[in-house]
Amino acid sequence: MGNSKYKFNFEPISNNLTDFEKKLLYLEQIRYIENPDNFYKETAYLKNVDGKLSYFYLFSKIKSNNFNPGSGYLTHGFGFYRGSFHGQMIRGLINYCNLDNCSVILDPFCGSGTTLIEANLLGFNSIGIDINPIACLNSKIKTDLLDCNIDNLLKDNKKYFNPAFFDDHIIDFTDFKELLKCDIKDLFYLFIFLRAISTEFRFSIDRKTSFKRIYHKLANVLKLYNNLKKRINLNLGKTNLFFSDCLTELKNLNTNSVDAIITSPPYVDLIDYIQEDLTPINYLFKKKEIELLKIKSIGNKFKNVLLTEKLYWNKINLFLKESVRILKPNKYFILIINNYKNMKNLYERLLYTNGFFIERVLKRDVVNIKKRNNTEFVYFLKSQI
Repeated sequence: MGNSKYKFNFEPISNNLTDFEKKLLYLEQIRYIENPDNFYKETAYLKNVDGKLSYFYLFSKIKSNNFNPGSGYLTHGFGFYRGSFHGQMIRGLINYCNLDNCSVILDPFCGSGTTLIEANLLGFNSIGIDINPIACLNSKIKTDLLDCNIDNLLKDNKKYFNPAFFDDHIIDFTDFKELLKCDIKDLFYLFIFLRAISTEFRFSIDRKTSFKRIYHKLANVLKLYNNLKKRINLNLGKTNLFFSDCLTELKNLNTNSVDAIITSPPYVDLIDYIQEDLTPINYLFKKKEIELLKIKSIGNKFKNVLLTEKLYWNKINLFLKESVRILKPNKYFILIINNYKNMKNLYERLLYTNGFFIERVLKRDVVNIKKRNNTEFVYFLKSQI
C-alpha cells in the first residue's frame, strides 16, 4: 500500500485465539485489503484496527449471557437453542465471502438466527428459513430488535406482566405465519412469556417470577445496545423470515438470486428440535399440527432406522440441488458439519455430485452440549455449474 495511512496495525481480540480462529482471522483480512476504511466495523477477531476499536469488540461488551463468549453478546444470547452457531465465527465467515453492499445472505436452517443477526449487523440483508416455530420466533425477535424503537418497546408494558394476557390475545391466532407479522412489541413479550413457561417446566420456577427476571435482563441489554447505536455509525440490514420446511421455500427463490449461503443442516436423528421446544410449541399449536411439523423436519427419527437415514439423505440431496441453483456464480456456500455417523464423507460425495467445488476445509474443535470434545468441519464451497 505504499505510504498510505493503512499499516495493518492490528490488535487481536484475544491473546488466546485457537488455531481455527487464527486461520479465520487471516482469511477475513481480505475485507481489509478491499476496503481498509471499514474493516474495523467488520472484523470478528480484532480489537483494534489502525487505531480504531472494532465494532465487534464494542458488541462483545454487551453481554446477553455468559454461556458462550463468542455468541453471548447483543441479542445472540436472548434464548438458548441447541446446536446454535457461534456468532463470532459467522461474522468472520461472512467477511471472507467479501460481499457487496447489496448482497443477500441465506441460512435455510436458520435456527435461532445467528447467521441472520451477524448479516444484519454487517449491513447485509438476509433470508432465514426454519420449520421450528420457536426457532422462527427467536430469529424474528433477535433480528428485529436490532433496529427498533427501544424506548417504545419498554414503556407502557404493564399488561404483558399478567400471564393471562397471552391466553386472551395471542392464542387466538390460528396461523403462526400471521402471528409473526404482529407488532414487534407484542412479539417481544410473547417471546419472554414462552421462555418463562419453559423455565417453569424445566426448573419449577413460576412463570410470573421468570417473566420478570428475563424481562429485566433483556431490557438491560437493549438499553446498552441502544446507547451504543447512538455513538457509532451502524448500517443495519433486514431479514426476510420464512416459517416453512426449506425444500418448499427454496423452490420459491429465483435462480442465481443469493450471494452467500451459510448454514449447518440438522444431523440425522441426533436432535429432535420440535421435541426440544415442545413446551412453548404446545402452547401455540395443536397436537396434529405438531406431528406434521415433526414429519416435515429433516433428520427426525422414524421407527425404522434405515428409513430415517434414507429420507434424510434424499432430502439433503434435494437441498444441495436447490442451493447450487439459487447461488450466484462464483459465490460462496459455507457448510458446517461434524462427522456424526460418517456424515463428512457422505456430504462430500453429494457435494461433488451436485456440482460444488471444495475450495478449502477448516477444522474447528468444539465442546458439545454434553461437555464432550468434538470437531466441526467448515467447508468453503463454490459452484462448478
